[in-house]
Amino acid sequence: MPVNTPDQPLRVLVAPDSFKGSLAASDVARHIAAGLSQALPGCVVTQAPIADGGEGTAATVAQQLGGAWASLRVTSANGTPIDLPYAACHSPALGRFAIFDVAGIVGLPDAVIPAGARTTRGVGQALTQLAGLGFETIVVGLGGSSTSEGGAGMLAEVMFDFRDADGAMVEPVLDTLDTIHSVAQRPGNAALARLTLIGLTDVSSPLTGAEGACHVFGAQKGVADLDAADAAIAGYAEKITAASGVDHRAIDGAGAAGGLGFALRTLGATLQPGAQFILQALGLDQDSMDFDWVITGEGRSDGQTLLGKGPATIAGLARRHGIPVSLLSGAIEHNLELYAAFDGCFSVQAAPVTLDHALAHAGALLEAAACNLARLYGAVVRRT
Repeated sequence: MPVNTPDQPLRVLVAPDSFKGSLAASDVARHIAAGLSQALPGCVVTQAPIADGGEGTAATVAQQLGGAWASLRVTSANGTPIDLPYAACHSPALGRFAIFDVAGIVGLPDAVIPAGARTTRGVGQALTQLAGLGFETIVVGLGGSSTSEGGAGMLAEVMFDFRDADGAMVEPVLDTLDTIHSVAQRPGNAALARLTLIGLTDVSSPLTGAEGACHVFGAQKGVADLDAADAAIAGYAEKITAASGVDHRAIDGAGAAGGLGFALRTLGATLQPGAQFILQALGLDQDSMDFDWVITGEGRSDGQTLLGKGPATIAGLARRHGIPVSLLSGAIEHNLELYAAFDGCFSVQAAPVTLDHALAHAGALLEAAACNLARLYGAVVRRT
């Protein structure tokens, strides 16, 4: 097909995630679109910045749906009071709902105490306060957390009492999970019982095991003994399962946010890939993928990208519609499975540079790389 013909211009969907520490997803999309327009000036570019449940998810949804921002006072992972931003939004599918990122409560960059002492109590406080404000639907972005305690702090805040062998109350953090002897469910919170909870996951990991929360993500959060931590979470989860009568340990996403996915499911939440939720909010569902080419990307693409991250979700959607999809990221790990998931994986780096340089010049690097990629795409299409 000719490129950029007046009667049928090239239609490109640009749907990247953020470049963490450098550019928001909307800025990434804008720079890629600028590069495309330099090489293919007549193309029609649809910018659809995405998030996958991690940091920036609430902001991306609020930007697309016109959300109004406010804040709550909650407890951070460090046990200190903080202000949590949340957005009140409306969509045809959900009606009025509130959305926040757990990274705003237990974010990894903000963690200053040891991993074994961090708590998710603030997440439970946020749910309780939002329910008290009249929200009947709450959406929680489950990415970028510093915690690895299976959501025990959140459950202690809203539903369960944890006691040791002597009957004393246990404050559940990773370091104390193996001291929990009994779990008792408190009388139901009427406001929480009426809630529709949706957890947006950026990974498909189960709670425990080799692919679980600790073994895959614990080291980056500072967990020293991954086997011991995994065993402690498994023992805690077994008691929660017995007390609640339902078993959510092995479901996809249970290991998200150090096990908060499991804890939210225990509260009755549904778990959904964050990128999928945002695509639906943008109207880019199964019936509306009318594009010739899709470009996605993120700050760094590696094996974790395939565990439910945004670019992999975009790629799956594009391929189901027979649309070629390219990955344009800040850095790309040598990974054959990653390469196979896209019709070409490209880094913005044209030469070795320092990380500081890459972060400072990400916009210009993106535009140049997108322009070169578009020239290649245009040349190939012209010859077919």
